[in-house]
Amino acid sequence: MIKNLMLSSMSVFSLLFVSYSQSAERGVDRDFFGTNSRWSIDAATRVTHNQDKNSRSFMHIIGLDLHKVFSNKTYDIGTLTFQPYIVKLNNVNNPPLNFDDGNDTRLTWRIANFNYFALAQGKLNIKAGHFEIPFGLEYQLDTNGTLRQLTGSDRGIKADWGVSVNGILPNIEYEVALTRGSGSEIRSRDNSYVFSGRVGTSSNKNLVTGFSWFTGDVLGENGITAHKKVAIDISYYYYQWQFMLESSVGKKAGHSTTNNFAELMWNNATETLSTYLQLGYKNAVINHKVSNKKSSTSYWLTGMQWLGNSGFDLSAQYKHKLNSSPIIDSILTVQFRYRF
Repeated sequence: MIKNLMLSSMSVFSLLFVSYSQSAERGVDRDFFGTNSRWSIDAATRVTHNQDKNSRSFMHIIGLDLHKVFSNKTYDIGTLTFQPYIVKLNNVNNPPLNFDDGNDTRLTWRIANFNYFALAQGKLNIKAGHFEIPFGLEYQLDTNGTLRQLTGSDRGIKADWGVSVNGILPNIEYEVALTRGSGSEIRSRDNSYVFSGRVGTSSNKNLVTGFSWFTGDVLGENGITAHKKVAIDISYYYYQWQFMLESSVGKKAGHSTTNNFAELMWNNATETLSTYLQLGYKNAVINHKVSNKKSSTSYWLTGMQWLGNSGFDLSAQYKHKLNSSPIIDSILTVQFRYRF
């Protein structure tokens, strides 16, 4: 079944590639959205096999990825990021909150915001819309649309609707945000909200460190969950190697939690092939009136991504638990992606 889906996916992507090549020959205007803009159509098919439950799920995605800088004659005013996507699920367990079930189709928003930075030459900017919550390692890297994810699942939310102030100072980068706590849902319920922020060293250095906080009531399938968390993160770049570490402590639904995450990544010289190894550990102290109970989960994950010359992207990863926790399953995921 997976083999058949892979073959059909490659056929679809081949047709898209031929269509785009023919359009390019006819002289399609790549500046359709005006000057200082870049855009592409982004399509992907993802296959997930749960080895413990012997089940398969599928996700088909297509959308627009638009970035545009607005300027006047003397300086830049701000940047628009606009990424609407149509997502089709098939046999997905625990679908995202904005889907009715594991076979639903929805319009979703990855990122959709405007960052106004004409106040103080980039030192004090104002962002409004749907953006990644400023917290930890996940905030520093653009992993949207890829299999490779970092620590966003610890908080139950990666991107949210709201406003933020952000900027780049001589040796410091920062962002502080107040968001609705509802993820892709524009409307919040049950008074959900998130107040978050990250202050870190310059991201263009070989060694990058940061301090983050996250507090609020996050909307989920069973209502809101109270979160309170602080974290430190470290990233170190050495030639073609990258090492990242994040450690956080806090409370979730009134229970004390500790989360640790580490990743080692390698890129080839042309940055067309990358491989990575991740280790994760989570510990929770379930608070009871009589006594406390500890619960922990740990896992390892390995993956790869290959970037072709014509917009094709092939990636795969495998996740396996390190302890006997029933929460984590052994999962193999493969994704075909094409940007044109």
